[in-house]
Amino acid sequence: MSYGGGVADPRTGEMIKGNVTLGSLRVRQDFTLGSGMIPQYAGNACLAEMSPEPDYLAALDPSSDATAMSLARIRQLAAHETGHTLGFGHNFAASSYGRASVMDYPAPWVEIKDGTLDLSNAYATGIGEFDKWSVKFAYSQFPAGANEAAELEKILEEGVAHGMLYIQDSDARPLGSAHPVASLWDNGADAVATLKHELDVRRIGLSQFGLTTIPIGTPLSELENRLLPLYLHHRFQAVAAAKSVGGVYFTYAVRTASGPNPARIAEIVPGATQKAALDALLDTVTVETLRIPERIVRLIPPTASGYGGGTAEKFEKRTDPTFDPIGSATIAADITVTALLQPQRAARTIEQHGRDASVPGFGDVINALVQRTWAAPRPTDGYGQSIQDAVQSLVVQRLMDLAADTQAAPEVRAQASAGLRKVKTLTAAQTTAHAAATREDITRFLTRPADAYKKTDPLPTPAGEPIGGKGGR
Repeated sequence: MSYGGGVADPRTGEMIKGNVTLGSLRVRQDFTLGSGMIPQYAGNACLAEMSPEPDYLAALDPSSDATAMSLARIRQLAAHETGHTLGFGHNFAASSYGRASVMDYPAPWVEIKDGTLDLSNAYATGIGEFDKWSVKFAYSQFPAGANEAAELEKILEEGVAHGMLYIQDSDARPLGSAHPVASLWDNGADAVATLKHELDVRRIGLSQFGLTTIPIGTPLSELENRLLPLYLHHRFQAVAAAKSVGGVYFTYAVRTASGPNPARIAEIVPGATQKAALDALLDTVTVETLRIPERIVRLIPPTASGYGGGTAEKFEKRTDPTFDPIGSATIAADITVTALLQPQRAARTIEQHGRDASVPGFGDVINALVQRTWAAPRPTDGYGQSIQDAVQSLVVQRLMDLAADTQAAPEVRAQASAGLRKVKTLTAAQTTAHAAATREDITRFLTRPADAYKKTDPLPTPAGEPIGGKGGR
């Protein structure tokens, strides 16, 4: 874990002493991320070569070497923690306007060049424009006799005029937060466009994932640890894109002598943008997106002796001890489903649709989700059918959870129940055990002897931020 802090004078706020601790967690995580995306051992590399000498480090290819990406991450992290020692907090909107602050949480930006993944620009070098502005405001010294309050106000106005948006932790971390550009581990001004890009990165990464992802001498079961961050590569950008649904652009506006500054105080995300976000998110729950290639599944045996513990970054499975591709697909789908059915987001879509009919209401969101999962064409193969069944069951379970949530708005619960009735109607003519059991579950739930029914809880999503626990800041 990594930390940045210090000792401040309680009388003035002056930072007297700073302390930075950089742990190995982020380096390890980034190496896992990078080596999952781009095979690192195409030659005859073996376990004995995993501790490179300084001469090797100097010759790293930044476009493809996971070690180089890891070092770039620790460089950025050092600047981030130093920022904390200077008294600066997180700004989770900064990644939406050009990597403007090291005080954001950056996801690695993986470029696609001629169909190949490129890590050269994974992390920024140096501090951003928001950082420079923050230092100017916090540490500027003014000439004797100057009106300090007026001079500071000029700096603020200058920053606002240049789009220095700041959104704090409490409006970025919660799944139900509303600002469409305030998220952790995301990239870019357009969360929807970036989600599509990250899905392309994931697709290319999966296409080249295999034996050369690990060095010679490594148990093949370790491939699962490399697969997880690649398979869930889009997870944080999906959460970022979901914030456009029921989203609100806002600033911490302050009344001034000339009125509120800036002009944008609280504006609904346009309906077209919300619909585009919904469409992009639904692409993440299709069988095509969720299917792990058969050739990869065949490469992952049960965990080798001595390699079973020590990390929370793993897939839970119902097929233990063997790898569970259906469970993994359900976990990935649940990231999107849970984000779309989040109670506060759902309530905002209802409120916003009432004010602006171009914005999709929560009924529209549920109908689109049910249509994409329950009315989708049936895959022709058993593997694909199993993925589809699992995702369909997940959607029903999450709708039940929402309909039963006593803290959710009444209309939100009503729409969730309506979604369940729609699923029941869609499956009325289906005779499969899956369809019959779903109808029985929905009937039992809606007629409310549900409390006595013991449901099957979906598998938990692996630890996050970025792919491990919540250590560090």
